[in-house]
Amino acid sequence: MKKRHVVLSIFLLALALRLFLVPNPGFEADIAFWKSWGLSALDNGVVEGIAVTNNNYPTPFSYLLALLAFIYRLFADPHIFDSYWNSGNVLFLLIAKLPSILADLGIAGLILWIGRNTKRIGFPSLSSAFCLLLSCLYLFNPVSLIDGALWGQVDSLGVFIFFLAVLCAASDKPILGGAIFMLSMMTKLQNMIYGPLFFLLLWQLGSFKGLIKGMAGAVSAFFILNIEFLLNKKMLEVMDSLTSNYDYFPLMSLNAFNLWWVVAKGTGMQVSDKLLSVGIINAKTSGLILFSTGYLLAVMTMLRERSSVLFRFFTSLIIVCFSFFLFQTESHDRYAFPVSVFMLIWGLFYVYRTNTEKMRMLWWKTRPFQIFIIEYVMFSLLFFLNLDTALSYNYPYNSIPALLFLRSPIYTILISLFQIAFFFFFLYVARKAIGASSFLLCSLFSVLCFLFLNLPLITKSPVSLTKLTPHTSQQGYGSRVTNMPVNAGGPSKNWDRLSVQYSFYKKGIGTHASSYIVYDLAGVFKRFTADVGIDTEAGSKGSVVFKLYGDDTLLYQSDIIKRFEYPRHIDIDITGVKTFALIVDDGGDGITDDHADWLNPTLWP
Repeated sequence: MKKRHVVLSIFLLALALRLFLVPNPGFEADIAFWKSWGLSALDNGVVEGIAVTNNNYPTPFSYLLALLAFIYRLFADPHIFDSYWNSGNVLFLLIAKLPSILADLGIAGLILWIGRNTKRIGFPSLSSAFCLLLSCLYLFNPVSLIDGALWGQVDSLGVFIFFLAVLCAASDKPILGGAIFMLSMMTKLQNMIYGPLFFLLLWQLGSFKGLIKGMAGAVSAFFILNIEFLLNKKMLEVMDSLTSNYDYFPLMSLNAFNLWWVVAKGTGMQVSDKLLSVGIINAKTSGLILFSTGYLLAVMTMLRERSSVLFRFFTSLIIVCFSFFLFQTESHDRYAFPVSVFMLIWGLFYVYRTNTEKMRMLWWKTRPFQIFIIEYVMFSLLFFLNLDTALSYNYPYNSIPALLFLRSPIYTILISLFQIAFFFFFLYVARKAIGASSFLLCSLFSVLCFLFLNLPLITKSPVSLTKLTPHTSQQGYGSRVTNMPVNAGGPSKNWDRLSVQYSFYKKGIGTHASSYIVYDLAGVFKRFTADVGIDTEAGSKGSVVFKLYGDDTLLYQSDIIKRFEYPRHIDIDITGVKTFALIVDDGGDGITDDHADWLNPTLWP
């Protein structure tokens, strides 16, 4: 009974701390989104509610938001503008933050449940006191406190549901595990990155049959969770919600203090990730290569058979989560949050595996336990500083005043370097589970990817400008398209081949006056050649002027080119040019029919 009282007291104290933080408006924009999207779903239904808002979360998440608005309506009218939309609306703050608060308590509860069911689910058997300590480390971790109870985000809810899916898999319930995994992904889309590892776990725990059952559970849950959209024949909206975030913020870093924050010199929210970083590879592609390298390392770790399947699984989860947070551009400040849970379970295995049976009885005195505690405290401190500083950039009065000095690039870059160093420290500590051969093969994979994509530079071969992605692209009508005229990007798509006066081209850029397209060339090219003209599919009023700028210096300007004229050829020197701008102006008579083509645009090293 005394032990129960201790556990209950700990949970009540953790709850009290979170309730104390609830009145803080946190990240006010996110809370405002919850209000807007939830009320829209409540008033219009989930299907129509998403259509009339900018909701870019997975569609089933709207049910949760509608529930928040519904609960609020039980106590107050959400249509009273001044009270509902007030950033200090404590009633809504409590309702909005409650799912995360309950998820925090749920995660701690699951850890305690593991301590009582270790043998049945394949987890190491240490004392119940160790699992209670792990629960406390999470409940009183400043990371978990700031993310949900203060910030108002739902990362802990997504992790709780995913954690539940893993425990179902470990309990030989693959169908239920697959279904709950899908629910976790539809709650927090970032859980998508754990999908391959999760289904690999099902295969390793339950053979091919377990994998099939898990996939069946996941697919069934997907359609059940989106049943309204399926019945209304609006599944395209579901797919859009799963892909709309791709390149939504084409920046180096969304206040994630990672590799690209360092590259951007502490201004990751102000620098495009389409700038070149390694030869002719831009930052976004470089980040994808590094993330893929980390993922390959995680998969190879899962496939090793020298340790427990679950130990390898949680090691792999940490590798993937850190790789996603540290090495991809457009990474968000909160994307490393799951590590605060994964590392606790990893620590359970690590302390058990690296001690003898006798030393396990005195686990708190052992060196592996000390290493684990140091690791967890280091991660928690660094990531907490990242979260609080990111919050202070937007809402300084809602963060910790004493830490506002950390907003200086000097400190944020230092935090970034320490977080990167911590990841490699973790890899070193987990080296036996990962294997030296895995490190070498993954390093080779990364090097080969960078070399292959830079072959044109290495061999001094011409590079089509269409291979590069501009960091700025604006035009007066439609949108820039590659290897097609501008109207091919519209609904008709009747004419999808680049041509000027019926001279056809396979490669090029279709745009429309007035247009402004800017590429980063990093000074690695010497010449630029292209043909230009008005596309054959344009109307008779087309007339444009083509211009090229290199580092704000005019390098080329055509005279007025009209619809029925043949292509003009360009061949200019761009030695040392870093910023290369392609501009199309109207011919002085407006932009009607000004469908302009840059044809066979080629860069020469």
